Amino acid sequence: MLRRFLPFTVLATCLSAVAPLGVAADNAPFVAPVPIVYVADFDLDVANVTPDSGPGQRVRRLRGLLPSGPGPLGQDKNPQEHATHIVNEMADALTHDLNKGGVDARRIAPGQPLPTVGWQVRGVFLSVDDGNRLRRAMVGFGAGHNDIQVAVSCDSLGAADLPPLYQAVEEADSKNMPGAVIKLNPYVIAAKFVMASGDEQKTIRKTAQEISDAVIAKLHAAAH
Repeated sequence: MLRRFLPFTVLATCLSAVAPLGVAADNAPFVAPVPIVYVADFDLDVANVTPDSGPGQRVRRLRGLLPSGPGPLGQDKNPQEHATHIVNEMADALTHDLNKGGVDARRIAPGQPLPTVGWQVRGVFLSVDDGNRLRRAMVGFGAGHNDIQVAVSCDSLGAADLPPLYQAVEEADSKNMPGAVIKLNPYVIAAKFVMASGDEQKTIRKTAQEISDAVIAKLHAAAH
């Protein structure tokens, strides 16, 4: 059974240097032209889980990454659908919050060529294993995770090349555990805040608002 309250941590990349996370975004309007921000789908892995079946066995009830609650997100669904729902919910909520904050925010599809003007927000869902290693989080394990994180980057598209958020790490003693071990790249600043919620949709929306506030604060600072 999943815990009703699950810590949900966000690591800000290059955002905490602008303003502490959790601080409300600057409410002042942007001076024209308004910044354009492209919101990419955050990376989220899916477990290769096959439901149990056979005499005397019930089909395994698959639950996902985040705490469940009332409504559609609290219902059981297959891992792929659940992961897609989480990614879409985060991207839609973040795009909405950024637009509400005075930014021209637009979702960008995976593989779609990026413009050379504007900003990109991207991220990856992570979990922390018993060895305190970061892993790409996975949807589809009924036990859930003790600590879910999101590493987020806000980068200017005017840069010559956007570095990757993370690198895969090969560790022989961890191959049988779920989720690839990764190492965040040095430019990722591990400033973080923690919040808890018993409702998946509420958790995602609150997290998106926190990310939006930090991004808007960074954009205001970059405009000065």
